[in-house]
Amino acid sequence: MSNSRRTDAKFFFEKSDFEKVMDCRKLTLHERLAVVADMVRLNALTTIMKARSGHIGASFSAVELLTALYHHIMRIDPLQPKRKDRDIFILSKGHAAAALYAVLASRGFIPTEKLSTFRRLGGLEGHAELSVPGVESNTGSLGMGISKARGFAWAQRFDGMKSSAFVMIGDGELQEGQNWEAIQSAGFWKLDNLYLIIDRNRVQTDMRVSKILDVSPIESKLRSFGWHVKVINGHDMKEILRAFKHLKRVKKKPKALIIDTTKGRGVSFMEHPKALKKGGGFYKWHDKLPNKKEYVTAWNEIMSRISRKTNKCKIGFDLPVCPEHFAEEIPKLEGKSLLEIFSDLLVDIGGKQKNLVVLDADLAESCGLRKFQFTYPERFIEVGIAEQDMVSMAGGLALAGKLPIVNTYAAFLTSRANEQIFNNASEGTKIIYVGHLAGIIPAKPGKSHQGIRDISLMRAIPDMLICDPCNAKELRGIMELAVFKMDQSFYIRLEHPAPKVPVQLPSDYEVRVGKGVTIADGSDAVVFGYGPLLLSEVLLARDLLRKENIDIKVVNLPWMNPVDEKWVVDTIGDIKHVFCVENHSEIGGQSESILRALSTKSSRDVDFCIMGVKGYGRSGDADEVLRYFGIDSLSMADKIRKKVRYAGATP
Repeated sequence: MSNSRRTDAKFFFEKSDFEKVMDCRKLTLHERLAVVADMVRLNALTTIMKARSGHIGASFSAVELLTALYHHIMRIDPLQPKRKDRDIFILSKGHAAAALYAVLASRGFIPTEKLSTFRRLGGLEGHAELSVPGVESNTGSLGMGISKARGFAWAQRFDGMKSSAFVMIGDGELQEGQNWEAIQSAGFWKLDNLYLIIDRNRVQTDMRVSKILDVSPIESKLRSFGWHVKVINGHDMKEILRAFKHLKRVKKKPKALIIDTTKGRGVSFMEHPKALKKGGGFYKWHDKLPNKKEYVTAWNEIMSRISRKTNKCKIGFDLPVCPEHFAEEIPKLEGKSLLEIFSDLLVDIGGKQKNLVVLDADLAESCGLRKFQFTYPERFIEVGIAEQDMVSMAGGLALAGKLPIVNTYAAFLTSRANEQIFNNASEGTKIIYVGHLAGIIPAKPGKSHQGIRDISLMRAIPDMLICDPCNAKELRGIMELAVFKMDQSFYIRLEHPAPKVPVQLPSDYEVRVGKGVTIADGSDAVVFGYGPLLLSEVLLARDLLRKENIDIKVVNLPWMNPVDEKWVVDTIGDIKHVFCVENHSEIGGQSESILRALSTKSSRDVDFCIMGVKGYGRSGDADEVLRYFGIDSLSMADKIRKKVRYAGATP
């Protein structure tokens, strides 16, 4: 067994290690903080690799500033994380959660071993949340942090406190409109206890900010709104300390500290000037994980700096070992995901429909839009991190005779821009909205990124056709229907993960609005489902139940709204037990359409059961999160078994 696999191996720096460095008087304050920053950086890297998920680039650019705040500048007490007179910090760029958790552990807000639970069920959520001591606000949805920090700053001033509110945002995040609402009001109110830190690493998801939507000149814009602005090197501890000393003396103005940083700082091949060049203009370390060789190289590079600096002053502590096994490849499911199919399909349909325009909100790679972007660059519009703007622009394009296809994550598109979608729909134009990452999986990013409210949010919009295709054939049918045959707007939920079991549709199956198809016959119960993820789980559950002589009918119904009520009732027939499986909240999903069909078109008494997400989403591996909400194959089989057997029991 290698050292990294020993059960007693030390993988993280402990709180006591950080204290030893901060107590070492052979180093100046800024030298000590620089060492601590690299220790935080190493812990953040190990945290992400243990989870097999996270954002390295954005975490690394913020490390020095976070270290300075938590180890020197802010008035905080890990033993009393909610003390009234504390300073407040909000990480608006919540994807840097691994860095924040690492620095919180370094101060003792959370036990170091808690870092091993990052993005696991019951552990540290994928984006920083209030459930963690020291975290002051839920994060994950960009653009909210300044407003929340402004609320804290106002309350602190109202209560006569001498404390301050600090908030860190990314420079790309400034594309989100809510930031500017907060910026102008904070300047108007002269909130001099509000500190805005802009991590200007000049790269957003995978491209330079200047290539997506240039937000410069930031300095003059902030000053025009009444802010005091200072620009520094965000990796130079001397400059950071001097800057906060200066800002503390500024009165009657909110303060903005623009820190010029490097995305991926601390690992040479991840640092964005070099990484961008190697990637042909694209930055791959936003959320990509290194392979084993890359991970060991990165770990050694950071550790060598730490060892070199701590050896000088003979700080005595055991160094962590490199957990190489954290980088072992996880087997992928066979088969293509719908994202790959969608990417090819978009190019194919785009070649036939010349007025089709594709819009994106800084997620072109994640939403499979690169092929279309490169094939038809003149019909690809990148609006940046600005969902409301994107949707309203699509409204203008539609009024001008174009066919917009609007793309971003389902969680952001349908909630943040819901009023804009409603307004577009009221104009009677045709727009195709594609909600990516629809449903509960992938679960690791947590509730802010899980699209489990989108059906309920879109169902109330008149004449909006809402669907969730289960495989490539159905996706093509729906896309061709939406583009070439229908005049109504569509909302297409697109689930990205490949299913465990491919969903097979009959060879003669044709997409018909409001109707689906039986994909497995049975008489003991009928299960309605949609999308590749949960239909796959239902089919696995069916195989388990058949071994116990329980036969269930499985029905693929891709439509959430509308649903052909007569078809639903006819499909159920005389089966008593009816289940609806929701890759969505139990509230507001397809099940409500099926219940309405039963109440209006059927006089039979049926036993109806919804299997879906209760409450908020959770971070974790796919299987453990599905099991937590009872929508994995084993849980489904158990629920169906109990219903059928109880009904058949002799009184």
